[in-house]
Amino acid sequence: MKQFVFVISLFLILSCANNASMNKEAESVTSADVFLEEEFAPIAIEDAYAVLISEKLQDYLDTQILEKQHPEFKIKGGISELFTTKDAKEIQQVQFIGQPEIVSDSITKLKTLVRFANTKTDTIISYIKTSSTIIDGVKFKTSKTTFEKVKSSKTTH
Repeated sequence: MKQFVFVISLFLILSCANNASMNKEAESVTSADVFLEEEFAPIAIEDAYAVLISEKLQDYLDTQILEKQHPEFKIKGGISELFTTKDAKEIQQVQFIGQPEIVSDSITKLKTLVRFANTKTDTIISYIKTSSTIIDGVKFKTSKTTFEKVKSSKTTH
């Protein structure tokens, strides 16, 4: 019984000792301490707009092809015809005609020449709406694109 009491008392003494190496206090961490910054390669705004428009137009073409191949697949509200070229399947290049027109502080209008993989071209008007959102103290820039068919100015004499 003496040995049992001795072991228990030794255990209590060692566990209650204020050992500096064993003392681990929780440190408070603020969000400013954890803020990470990533460096991105600088890209011209025109190049960023070209990539954004190219991706959105390819999504549009893919949706058109899907609707033609599967008539049961319908987009809510439908999709209007944007291009005069009917057999376009893949976008090869997007090029801007002239300078961007600033419609408002958040909307930019671009006249866009679209080259397709089948060597045909078409012209549309692209609108890019940008906005900033702050989430957890970090500012994010979001962009939304809409497109419009260029109205032809054919006149009859």
